[in-house]
Amino acid sequence: MQLIQLGKAANKRPVAKQRKKILFIEPYPENNIYRMAPRERQVLWFPKLSLPSLAAYTPSHWDIQIVDESVDVIDYNVQVDLVGISAMTCYAPRAYEIAKRFRAKGITVVLGGVHPSYMPEEAARYADSVVIGEAEDLWPKLLQDFEEGKLQKFYRMESFPAMEGYRQTRLELLKQDAYMTGQCLMTTRGCHFECEFCSVSPFNGKTTRRRPVPEVIAEMQRVKEWRQSKIVDKMLKGPIFERFKTSIRFYSGIEDGTFFAFVDDLHNSNRTYCKELWTALKALDIKWGAQCTLFLGDEPDMVKLAADSGCVAMFVGMESIFEESIDETNKPFNRVEQYERQIKCFHDNGIMLNPGVIFGFDHDDDTVFEKTVDFLIQNNMELAYFNILTPLPGTPLFDRMKAEGRILHNEWEKYDGKHVVFKPKRMSVETLQEGFYWANHRFYSHDSIMRRLFYTNQRLLARWMMNMAFRSIIKRTAPKGSISPLSQVIQNLQTRLPSVETENLIPNALNSLREKVQEVSGQVSGRIDRFLQIRAQKTETLRELRVNLEGTLDRLNAKELKKRILQATERAKVDIVLNFEHLQHATPAAFSTLADPQFLTKIAAAANVKFMNLKKSFQQAVDPALLALEIE
Repeated sequence: MQLIQLGKAANKRPVAKQRKKILFIEPYPENNIYRMAPRERQVLWFPKLSLPSLAAYTPSHWDIQIVDESVDVIDYNVQVDLVGISAMTCYAPRAYEIAKRFRAKGITVVLGGVHPSYMPEEAARYADSVVIGEAEDLWPKLLQDFEEGKLQKFYRMESFPAMEGYRQTRLELLKQDAYMTGQCLMTTRGCHFECEFCSVSPFNGKTTRRRPVPEVIAEMQRVKEWRQSKIVDKMLKGPIFERFKTSIRFYSGIEDGTFFAFVDDLHNSNRTYCKELWTALKALDIKWGAQCTLFLGDEPDMVKLAADSGCVAMFVGMESIFEESIDETNKPFNRVEQYERQIKCFHDNGIMLNPGVIFGFDHDDDTVFEKTVDFLIQNNMELAYFNILTPLPGTPLFDRMKAEGRILHNEWEKYDGKHVVFKPKRMSVETLQEGFYWANHRFYSHDSIMRRLFYTNQRLLARWMMNMAFRSIIKRTAPKGSISPLSQVIQNLQTRLPSVETENLIPNALNSLREKVQEVSGQVSGRIDRFLQIRAQKTETLRELRVNLEGTLDRLNAKELKKRILQATERAKVDIVLNFEHLQHATPAAFSTLADPQFLTKIAAAANVKFMNLKKSFQQAVDPALLALEIE
């Protein structure tokens, strides 16, 4: 009787689930020219966390392998039950190719990530199932459905995963020695900014979710101890050359198990949270880097706290040094006139900066490349990451450019920030592509590196190695590039000239109307501007330069203006439109100088010169010969 009861009790025990195997793949095209050599990757790169994070949410009866194709080679003969692939837009074609090969072997494939989330019907043609949105809450359900033979075609996120109790990322599944650092973790998700070109807030939400600080610190402490034990093993065991190399990297601080990368898209999203986290980091005695806004430099106390807690590097989304382009991106918190002061605040606290810079905004013309690189060099930016504006699916930029008919093609592999995939407004496709190449080569030229490197001796070896790694990649992958001859023409036009002969000044009628309105509100200063500011920009027709005049025009600076206009028309054969709308004052002699018949004949031989807002501004004082050149 007792034996029968024992047998019944044994039958009630839960049956262990059959072990299964999953292969996670981070795709990277095999023939991509931007694939980093091992030595470059070990200086510059760190892994993505989407797949190690999903591994933490995978039930324990699954054996997991992660292949980062930028590091590893896929074994298509591996015996697995399921393949999961995460795809960015530029790697989508490679993801589809991998999926097809595994499905041909009868293996189930799941696609997820940013691109499949925005193009689910496209992705579904290559996969058995598509995950739409953040996957942590969906993943256990998907695996259960797979085991029960009822896998669905789509799994759509219904709400964002909570950050409290977030499972610690399975970093041990990555090849640690393959990267600058494998000690990566996430503290926040989402972004409350809505930059037009960015997919973060559409994909991760327009508010930020934050992990509790004690949970972050506990994970970092565990990872630090685990990583340092691995490094010690490498220094004591194995081939002598590898032991020596590891020792050098350890004692130089390049690989000592204490450098962490926060992979948040906006690390400083909340001041109170950052203050709590950065204060807690002090006890860990680590170095760290993250991505933040440049305007953090407006708060010296917070920058100092970050530095005191171990921050040595920040990636900042600078985007452009032109105010009009910043406004266009829906990024009003970036203010160009404050850049230099903000940069200095970071540098004064020993934090190196890597600005993200984008070329190709609608207000960018041929001058953007040279001016941007000069600004970065003059401000000792340690690194710079240049990109071509790219309308990624899921972004407002993609929707706008598609509606305007400006997207050239859907060859997703070229949506990598290194190829022009749309029609620019103020330059040609060729000018944008060539300028991008030129900017990379110029910024990472030897003379630029030497100038930027030795402004400080902080982390000198690390900064030198990173610059040289970038230089190596650029020399291998990018043609030399060139600057359009029009760039120098535009820059020669732009200047600030003194106004000396200011007798008999004639006020601008348009400006006077504005001043009367301002007078009512008490905003008018009554000051006469003693300079002429000349600003030139290429128009959307690509055959015209608009030259805006501001300040005061007198006979002497009018002569210099004539000279520069003549040089521009002769060198570039480009039409000129002089805009008088924002000019404050002018003298009769200035108009006589511009109406010089010899001057008008010379420029007419090379190009057209037209005037805007001249009649409305100075009708009573202008020579009829000039009014004949007026355009509406």
